[in-house]
Amino acid sequence: MTEGPRPAPFFIGESPALDFLNSVAMPRSVRYDWLETGPDLLDWLVAAGLASQVELAPFREAAAAAALEQARQEIVAFRERLRPFVAEASGRALGETSHPVIAEINAILGRGARFLQIAPAPAPEPGASAARAFILTDSHPLSAPRDLIVRIAAAAARLIAEADFRYVRNCEGPSCTLYFLDISKNHKRRWCSMEVCGNRAKAAAHRRR
Repeated sequence: MTEGPRPAPFFIGESPALDFLNSVAMPRSVRYDWLETGPDLLDWLVAAGLASQVELAPFREAAAAAALEQARQEIVAFRERLRPFVAEASGRALGETSHPVIAEINAILGRGARFLQIAPAPAPEPGASAARAFILTDSHPLSAPRDLIVRIAAAAARLIAEADFRYVRNCEGPSCTLYFLDISKNHKRRWCSMEVCGNRAKAAAHRRR
């Protein structure tokens, strides 16, 4: 269980899949888990942008509680199988294609419903050139709590297929467990955030000097 009052979840990973790993963290030597209950899971999915309140409303009903808890346990177990894959692969180019977690992600994606739809494109920013009238949306409908993991697996699949793992890093804070994708121009990011770990490291270095 989480120790003490829990802060807001961290969304510093530049990837929903890394933010998923960061849904349990020790940024200041205190362990926090934002997926401890079924409602916690639903709240986190909304905050992460992986589902909407409207989609998740049926799963907040008392009749869905048991199925939601089962889905939560499956998702937390998947999180802890994904973690060593990311830990081992971070900081270098991905090369291994036969890792068990990749097969697991593909199996999860294979069991979920999916459809493409044509939708109106968002209005262009002021001053921008005219955009296309339509976009293609990729939807994974949620018919039951067991479908929630499909959204998370899709985020993990995008990370593995599209991210440069040379720039997937663990924060350099001494006890911090947060991961991030370094998208900075010079790829020199070291901290989950300056507020959480960067300033503490600078203060410690100043005291040493």
